[in-house]
Amino acid sequence: MDLVLDREYFPGGTNGVFLLDGKILCYCIEAPSDFFRQGISCIPEGIYELDLISNKTSKEIRLFNCPNGIRSHESSEVAISTRNLDQNIILVSEITGEGMGKPSKKAETSFLHLIEQALKKGEKVTLEIRSCPDNALNLTCHQIEWMD
Repeated sequence: MDLVLDREYFPGGTNGVFLLDGKILCYCIEAPSDFFRQGISCIPEGIYELDLISNKTSKEIRLFNCPNGIRSHESSEVAISTRNLDQNIILVSEITGEGMGKPSKKAETSFLHLIEQALKKGEKVTLEIRSCPDNALNLTCHQIEWMD
């Protein structure tokens, strides 16, 4: 299963939409790009493999970096959830502003179920994180505004 996360970058945060076969699954928010705020940043664009990490009380979707298409052995410190931590991709039902939205347990449950079902079938689940094609110059435009 190949998922896509299309992003738009703003000084206040990063907004995104998860897509599967071109159809919207849900929306998400993240920290701003490191261009806007040093020390805290959304994760870099690229291709990641997703996996479920379980403990006694919950399951969590983790990202594994895939340089040159080869999965790293350790997951990143990034999770896809509704918990607001600096490095998390936070699932929301609606985007309300730059890096702001309404966290959605329903979106998290649906997303988790989708990933879990694909993994049970033995499918590899990848996530391509990229700039939103319709707003590909989004970050460049903000750089120009901040430089004026």
